Amino acid sequence: MNFLHLRYFLMVAEELNITRAAERLYISQQSLSNHISNMERELDVKLFTRSPKLSLTYAGDLLVQTATQILDLYNQYMTKVGDINRHYLGVLRVGISHTCGLALLPAVLPQFRTEFPMVEFALYEGNSTQLEDELSHGRVDLIICFQPIMVAGVTTVPLTEQRLVMVVPKPFTDQRFGIHADEVRLQYAQGADISAFQQFPFVLIKRGNRTRNIVDQYFSRYYFKPQLILETENTVTTLAMAQAGMGITICPELFLRAIPNAPEDSAGVDLFPLTDPSTFSKLVAGYRRDRYLSHFGERFIAMAQEAM
Repeated sequence: MNFLHLRYFLMVAEELNITRAAERLYISQQSLSNHISNMERELDVKLFTRSPKLSLTYAGDLLVQTATQILDLYNQYMTKVGDINRHYLGVLRVGISHTCGLALLPAVLPQFRTEFPMVEFALYEGNSTQLEDELSHGRVDLIICFQPIMVAGVTTVPLTEQRLVMVVPKPFTDQRFGIHADEVRLQYAQGADISAFQQFPFVLIKRGNRTRNIVDQYFSRYYFKPQLILETENTVTTLAMAQAGMGITICPELFLRAIPNAPEDSAGVDLFPLTDPSTFSKLVAGYRRDRYLSHFGERFIAMAQEAM
C-alpha cells in the first residue's frame, strides 16, 4: 500500500460512488475498483459495503482518519523540504469568504503567482464557521476572516481593521431628509444615525455570518428593529439590491470593493459609516500553530497585509 492507494481510497470514501471517484481521478472505474480490492486483500478487512449502496465499514472509517493524517504529514514534510531547498513546490490551500475573496484576491494572487509560479493555489470559500472547520481539520493551510476565530491553537496575523458601512440607496436619503438631504449626507459621511432609517427596508446577510452577528448586536444596542425584506448568503447580492434601490444593507468597508457597477437608470447609493466601537472588526489571517506553514504561505499573508 502506498500514497497513491491512500489517495484513491480517500476519493472513494468522499464520493461513496466508484464512477464519480474514477472520473475525478481520471482513471477507469475498473482500475479504481481493483485498487480498492487490492487494499482490502492486503489489510484483510472490508473497507466498504457494496449493498444496498456503497458505504464505509468501521475499518474503512478508521482508515479515512489514518490515511488523512498520513497524507497530511507527508505533505507537510514535502513542504518543509521544498522550503529548505528553495524549490517552492507544492500547494497553498486558503479558506476565505466569497466576498472577502472578491475584494482581496485580485490584489494578491497576480503577485503571488509571479513570485511562486510552481505553487498551486487552492481556494476554499465559505462562511466563518465553515472556514474554521476546514482549518481545524487541516483541509486548508490558512484562513482569512474576521475575528474572533473560534478555534483553539490558531495564530492570527492582523491584516486590517474594518468599520461597518451603511449602504443606502440615494432616493431613501432624499425621501427621508428632503431639501436637507445633501447637508445630512455631509454629516453622515462622518457617522450615521441609523434610527433615521427606521421606516426603510433592509437587505442583510443571513444570520450565522460573523458580520451579521456584529450587526445584530449593534441593532440590539440601539433598540433598532430593521424592516427585513431579504436575507441572503452572499454580500454581493445585498450590495446589488442596495444599488437597485431595494433596501439598505450593512457591510465591512472592504466589501465595498465588490459593489457592482450601478445600472444606467440607478440613482446610486450613499455610504454612511457606523462609528460605534462595537462595529469595528479586525480582518486576520489565521493558521494552526501545530502545523508547518510554508514560506510561500507566510509570503501570501505578507502580500495580503500589503494589499490592505
